[in-house]
Amino acid sequence: MSNVSVMPKRNQVPQLQTEEHLTLRRCARFAARLVAMVLAATLVFTVAVLTLGLVFKGSWLWLAPGAAFIGARPADVVGVVPFEGLPWPTRWAYGANFTLTQMPVAAVLFDLHALLRQLAVGTVFAAGQVLRLRRMAICLLAYAVAPIGGQALIRLAGGGVDLAWFRTSSMHALLLAVLLIVLAELIRAGQAIQDDRDGFV
Repeated sequence: MSNVSVMPKRNQVPQLQTEEHLTLRRCARFAARLVAMVLAATLVFTVAVLTLGLVFKGSWLWLAPGAAFIGARPADVVGVVPFEGLPWPTRWAYGANFTLTQMPVAAVLFDLHALLRQLAVGTVFAAGQVLRLRRMAICLLAYAVAPIGGQALIRLAGGGVDLAWFRTSSMHALLLAVLLIVLAELIRAGQAIQDDRDGFV
C-alpha cells in the first residue's frame, strides 16, 4: 500500500470561533452585563417607589395630571398632589397600577439577559431563544395594556389624579412586540435551516 498517501487535514475552524463571532460574543457578554445592571436598577426602583408609597405613607411622592415625581415638591407644575394626601384605597390602586407596568419591563429584561448570555457562549440558533423572544413580545403587550387595567382600579377606588389610560410608550411597546414576533420567526427558520444542514449526509 505504498501508493496510498495521507491527505493533509484541513484546518477546520468551529463556526463560532472566527474573529467576527468572537467579537459578537464579546459584545453580547458586555450587553448581558449592562442589561443585568438595568434589571437590578429597575427592581430596586420599583421596590423603592412601592415602599415610599405604601410603607412610608407616600412621603416624597407627588402626582400631577400626566406625571409623577420623587423628591421635593416640584415647582411650577399645575395640579400637584402629595401622594400621602390620597385615601388609602387610591394609594393601593396606584401601587397596583405601578406594579402592573413595572413587572412586564422586568420580565423583558430578564429574558433579554438570558438571550444575550446564550449569544455570549456562542449559541446563535436555539429553541430557547425563540421561546424567550415570544415571551418578551407577550410581556410588551402586557405593558401596553397595563395602563388600562391600572386606571380601571384607580377609577374604582376614586380620588385619582393621573387618569391617563393610554400612553405613547404603549404604542412603542406594541410596535416592538410585533418586531420581536417577526425576529422569533426568523430565528426559528434559521434554526430549521441549521438542523437540515446538520442532518444532511
